[in-house]
Amino acid sequence: MESKITMRLKKPLTWWMRAISRAMFGYGVFFVAVALPFLSSMAGLVGGIALPVTFAYPCFMWLKMKRPKAYSPMWWINWVLGVLGMGLSGLLVAAGLYVVIDTGIKVSFFKPQ
Repeated sequence: MESKITMRLKKPLTWWMRAISRAMFGYGVFFVAVALPFLSSMAGLVGGIALPVTFAYPCFMWLKMKRPKAYSPMWWINWVLGVLGMGLSGLLVAAGLYVVIDTGIKVSFFKPQ
């Protein structure tokens, strides 16, 4: 958000503008958390979808950028870790879907459980 404002103004933000923009972002996130309290039941599903960014993609990006010798130890390590990360992500998405389907989602806006 700050980078967009900086690009638009074509100069760096002052400390008080950064503080205000960060506070407004925090208020917005808090508003979403209060307005949509049922998102906690979907945390596993969202986490499983976001997990490859942390565990799998860096391994595959390293293989693509560095291009190690095929079947070398580093090649195997990165492939195994990448595939394990994708598999773990698949399991978490399946478990998250199971929890959402099994328990259901009680949608209530602005009404905590």
